[in-house]
Amino acid sequence: MRMAIIGLPASGKTTLFDAITGRRDEPGGYAVPGSTQLGVVHVLDPRVDAIAKVAQPKKITYALLEFIDLAGLFATPEVDPDSAAALRDADGLVKVVRAFENPAVPGSIDPRRDLDEINADLFVADLDIIERRIERLELSVKKPTPRQDAEKVELDLLERCRKELDVVGAMARLTLTEDEWKTLRGFRLLTEKPGVIVANIGESQIGDESVAASLGERHEPILSLCADMEKELLELDPDERGPFLADLGLTELSAQKLVRAALQALDLISFFTASDKELRAWLIPRGTPAVEAAGKIHTDFARGFVRAEVIAGDDFVAFGGWKDCKNKGKERLEGRDYLVQDGDVINIRFSL
Repeated sequence: MRMAIIGLPASGKTTLFDAITGRRDEPGGYAVPGSTQLGVVHVLDPRVDAIAKVAQPKKITYALLEFIDLAGLFATPEVDPDSAAALRDADGLVKVVRAFENPAVPGSIDPRRDLDEINADLFVADLDIIERRIERLELSVKKPTPRQDAEKVELDLLERCRKELDVVGAMARLTLTEDEWKTLRGFRLLTEKPGVIVANIGESQIGDESVAASLGERHEPILSLCADMEKELLELDPDERGPFLADLGLTELSAQKLVRAALQALDLISFFTASDKELRAWLIPRGTPAVEAAGKIHTDFARGFVRAEVIAGDDFVAFGGWKDCKNKGKERLEGRDYLVQDGDVINIRFSL
């Protein structure tokens, strides 16, 4: 899963990207509009450590969340088309708004205004996509082709979407069928992507939740963090970092806070595969059936799926692993349509 970090110029979005991914290059080296930087962050799930104590694997693999930093997205009055194309490939957005004071950084401070501007620019980019498709369909539906009826249906859908965007600014209140949503997913609309809001505060504001509260009616998770300080702390030796965190009243760097917020926004859950060779965490959307989770591990597991042997993670830890859980009746045999639950430890049986 991939989250794109976006923000207006001077918001500190690239500093945030550096702070969570550990990138240390000079940001000016890739500030060409449309260029993309990719970084990964491990999902440090404490359940992995608990299961590892029981399974005693030779290898532990945490789940990964990808983050990208797009250059030049809001550098012009209109969203850069190359950057927008890369943005549409992301699964979700991290919207960074400036809330810090710095005389060296130009511009006034108004996080709500900046967030509204970001959302407005995303809206305009979506509206442009929809209107250009409508123009093509209006010409195409006049021709008697095998696709004429389907194109008329799509045209009607997009005209409804355009009206909703014009009036509301998003399509959250539109009632659509599953087929209609399937059609819209092909457009990868930016205003439909789940998001996390990050208020980039100054060091003196740490612990002050007033900025986040001012954005609190939003439906996305909201974090307040000081990206510049987080980047400096990340560059310290871990043994030296602790006292600085304690002085600031922090228990951890904010990378994992952002990861948890992203998982919430994307509605992702974790399941685990555990053996004496490897313990591995996997991220999947909530509501994923067992056969699709099996395919996440390996495509052959999905093609030849027979059953899933499932133990709740808490039971796996409490009763001592596969053997004892089986003996105590804690293992369940589930079919391909079983909806995987957060924390499940799963072994896939398959045959090809």
